[in-house]
Amino acid sequence: MAHGSRNPEALRTVTALLDRVRALRPGLPVRLGHIELNRPLLTDTLAALRGEAVLVPLLLGRGYHVKQDIPDVAAAAPHLRVLIAAPLGPDPLLAEALHTRLTEAGWSADTGRTAETGRLADIGRTAETGRLADVSRLPEAGRAPETGRAPETGRAPETGRAPETGRAPETGRAPETGRAPETGRPTTAGRAIQTGLRAQTGLRAETGPPAQPQPRPRPPAPAPHTAGVVLAAAGSRDPDAALDTARAAALLGARLGGVPVLPGYASGSGPTVSEAVRTLTALGHDRIAVASYFTAPGRFATECAEAAPGVVAAPLGAHPAVARLVLHRYEQALASAPLSHPAATVGV
Repeated sequence: MAHGSRNPEALRTVTALLDRVRALRPGLPVRLGHIELNRPLLTDTLAALRGEAVLVPLLLGRGYHVKQDIPDVAAAAPHLRVLIAAPLGPDPLLAEALHTRLTEAGWSADTGRTAETGRLADIGRTAETGRLADVSRLPEAGRAPETGRAPETGRAPETGRAPETGRAPETGRAPETGRAPETGRPTTAGRAIQTGLRAQTGLRAETGPPAQPQPRPRPPAPAPHTAGVVLAAAGSRDPDAALDTARAAALLGARLGGVPVLPGYASGSGPTVSEAVRTLTALGHDRIAVASYFTAPGRFATECAEAAPGVVAAPLGAHPAVARLVLHRYEQALASAPLSHPAATVGV
């Protein structure tokens, strides 16, 4: 059971979805019915059936249509035994389909990180640039870490030689001549100190073998996402519908690896898509996409897309995950109250 739309793409999209359902379950009779605006209307579809039927709403949450319209239509068909399945949403399969539609539109979770530009946000450079931000240098640069040599010259720290002359400390030779204090002759110990200075300080001589590679410093953690997503939905005054959409937003956020997802509505009392975009922007998210939480194209989907500041995804449509979910809802309804005939008609 679909809602119906004056947009001709809506009927084509729903028809394609039902074709996928038929392909997944050959032999199961599948019929289409609309609440309004498109033919066949649900009342006409049910009037032509006999026996038993399961109505699977192609709706994404609880609201007036699910709670009132569909039961009223079923009650007006006393010649049928009718089971009404739960609406499609929320469900992880819809999060899968939404993720696919966002990816198809060009969105990626990586666009929420500034690492693509060669940096980690507000921390420094990534390893690709050859430096880590303000903490140490990579071993490929051929130097020991900065704590092992003087900051700029590559020489031993000042504690290993006289402050200005580069000679051994005063304890190893006479202050200026390098001779023994008593005899005036150079001492073997004085030469040893002068020529073996770096060996005693633990650093190699300028002409000695290369320093042993140091352990690679651990890079800083990636910067938080600067991306955000608005889940654009039809909206309803029913609080249960808002709860269902909020749950769908949470499922999508988890599917996207923690990217924040806020609902935005085309109608009802909730925030609009534009308001949800402003909320994400105020929280520091500057790459905002809109996911279209609609079964098919229509007026609401178009209005929400026009409010998108950047990437906007197509509606769910005939995604394979949605077709699997239609059959899942059908089977759930049968499990709750089995029908007598195994090939029950799905009045969708």
